This record gives sequence, structure tokens and C-alpha cells, in this order.
Amino acid sequence: MIEGKLIKFHREDSGLTQEQLAQGICSTTHLSKIERGITEYSSEITDLLAKKLGINLDVERSRYHSLQVKLSEWNDAIIMIRTNEIHQFKGEIEKEPLRYLSDFIVQYNLFLARYYLFLNKHGKAQEILSMFEHKNYTLSPFEQNLLLHVKGIYYHSTRQFNSCIKVLKQIDEEYPNSEYYFHLALAYHSIHSNTFAYYYGQRALHFFQKTLNILRVIDSETLILIQLNAKEPFDMEETKQQYDKLLRVCESVNSNDRAHKIHNNLGFEYFRRKRYSESKASYEEALNLINDETPASHYLVTLSGYILACMKGNLLSSRELNHLATKGLKMATEHQDPTYVFFEIYLLTIKGNEKELYEYIENTALPHFKETGSQLMYQHYERQLFLYYVKTGQREKGFQLASDKMSNEISYYELE
Repeated sequence: MIEGKLIKFHREDSGLTQEQLAQGICSTTHLSKIERGITEYSSEITDLLAKKLGINLDVERSRYHSLQVKLSEWNDAIIMIRTNEIHQFKGEIEKEPLRYLSDFIVQYNLFLARYYLFLNKHGKAQEILSMFEHKNYTLSPFEQNLLLHVKGIYYHSTRQFNSCIKVLKQIDEEYPNSEYYFHLALAYHSIHSNTFAYYYGQRALHFFQKTLNILRVIDSETLILIQLNAKEPFDMEETKQQYDKLLRVCESVNSNDRAHKIHNNLGFEYFRRKRYSESKASYEEALNLINDETPASHYLVTLSGYILACMKGNLLSSRELNHLATKGLKMATEHQDPTYVFFEIYLLTIKGNEKELYEYIENTALPHFKETGSQLMYQHYERQLFLYYVKTGQREKGFQLASDKMSNEISYYELE
């Protein structure tokens, strides 16, 4: 019963008690039941209550339904990544005081948290999510699932991948926004669980195709391609054809940020195959698509790949490499971005002091990769460190490193 909720909202907004509003119209008990929607009531009584509050119930009902639609449209705009509409709906909704009505307050705050995550404002999103830990909100099944979904996005954005998976797996099948499969796929990809990443990527792709969400189709197809190349490199020419197809779609929808990611991925695939000149060219294409709106983290990942391809292929001078690595380190440090470790490694490699380089890998890089859950990077540099110990005759350290690795690995055959 919308009228009772509207009357309660405006009564509290006017600073009136139930007794003050009910005086001369009905009993306080009856007003209380009207506000809670647990009694029948005549339109004459609600009209008198509305008149005393200085509101028109027909207008208020219209505002109520309009806000209901706009909140849904705001959520759809975020899912579809229609940037202009995302900002437009936020502005319109924030002009409507009814957003604080009990029917809307939870969804409004959760959509607002998603809005801040869309803008990479993790602190503001975290403030909203913490409200649900400290306030006793009564959540509908949809709102409970929505809360889990937003938490999952927040955890992934802050690199808490296992927490992300844990909360997203609690969402039940009744939740209508299957977009969360994509966030699950991303989280599994981030911990290098490629089978699950591929599985949920396919489910997300089906949802985005069904809802004609072209941008997210590009995202899902890109993620699936990465999984195909994860363990053993897929045929490069076929991979290139698939990426070229996605690049044409990016061009058709004018999505430079997605084209940047695809060129970045191509650079990595060429690098893995030791085709360093082609890797450099792909990374350059990605760097050319950087603009003022590109997150610093995306730029730093591409710059790191570009430097590494040039180092491995001897494609730039030491002076040029040193300049780029110094620039990357400065920017990563300023943004507290975890890529700072790579730029430190590049600078030490260019400097040519093996002892200093491997002390840094042992004491700083490996603990950093372990803490951030970068399993592949940890394995790569652990192997590099082991080979260095063998080369320099540090047998005890080499044996200890190999022993720790063997003790921590699970047998694929026995699954111990």
C-alpha cells in the first residue's frame, strides 16, 4: 500500500509525530497501521492526511512509480555501459527525495556503489557497502543478491579475488542479472583458474548476446580467447583473426578502451611466442589508444609489456628503456599500483647488476606476488631465482627453494 509509505515519508520529513498528524482525522493507532500497510483505509482519510501534509497523493504516486522506473533504467545503463545515461540517471534520481523511501533506499545505495565502482572510486563504494554491515536493513531476495553482486565487483576491483568468488557464488539462480557470471569469470581468470573462467565466460556471453549488450559481448569473447591461450598457446593466426574480428566490432561501436585491451592482449600473445617485433607493434597500437580517461593501471600494464618486449627483442637502446622504466616506476608509485615491482625489475636488469636484481626478486618481488595472489608471476620469478642460485653455486638456497616448491604443490594425479 503505497499511500501509507508516502504519508509516513512526508510526515517524518515534516517533523510531525503520528499523534500530531492524526489529530482531528483518525486515531494514532489507525495512522500507524496505515503507514505500515496492515489495515484497510478509506480514501477520505488518506486525502485528509495528505492535505494536512501539503501533498497531493496522485502526484506522489506518480513520483513513486517514476522513480521505480528510473532506478531500473539506471541499473540497465550501468550493465550496458551507456556512459552518458549512467550520469544522466544519477543526476535525475538525486533530485528525487523519495529515493530515501524504505522501498528504494537499499537499491539506490547499491546502484550508487556500482556507479562509484564504474568510476573506480573504490573508497566511496566501500563506504556504502559498510553501511550494510552496521545498519539493520530488511532486504528482499533481489536486494540480497544485488548486495552480493556489488560486493563481488568491489572485491575484484580491489584484487580480493577469492573473496569475490566466495560472495558471487552465493547468488541464487532467481537473480535476473546474469551479468554476475562475467564477474565470476574475471575473478577465476585472475587466479588462473582457466576452466572455470572459460565456463562462466561462456554463460556471460550467452546473457550478453541475448540482451544485445555489444560491449559486454566484446569483453566476454576477449576473456574466452585469453582462456583458450592460457595453458598452451593456441594457433596464433587463428587467434589473430579472432582478435581482428573483435577490433572491427570495437571500431563499429567506437570503443577505444576495448580496442586498447585487445591490442594489449595481442602484444602478450606475440611475446609468449617470442615474436618480439610484432609484440612491440601491438603494444604500440595499444599505447596510441590511451587517453585522459584511461585508468592509470591499464596504461601501466601496457607500458610494462611494451618495455619487456623491447628488452627481450633488443628493440630499444638501454637509455630509452631506462627512461620508460623510470617513467613507469614514478607513475606506479604515485598511483600505488602493484606494477611498480616490474618497473623496479626492469631498471635493475638494465643496470646489469645480477646480485642486486636477484636480491630484489628474493626479498621484495616474490613476497609481493604471493601477497597479491599473482601466482603465474610468482612461479616465473621463482624459477628465475632458482636458476640464478644454480648458476652462482648457491646450492643450499637452491635446494631450499626447490624443496618449498615441491612441498607446496598438489599432485595432479593423486589430488593430495
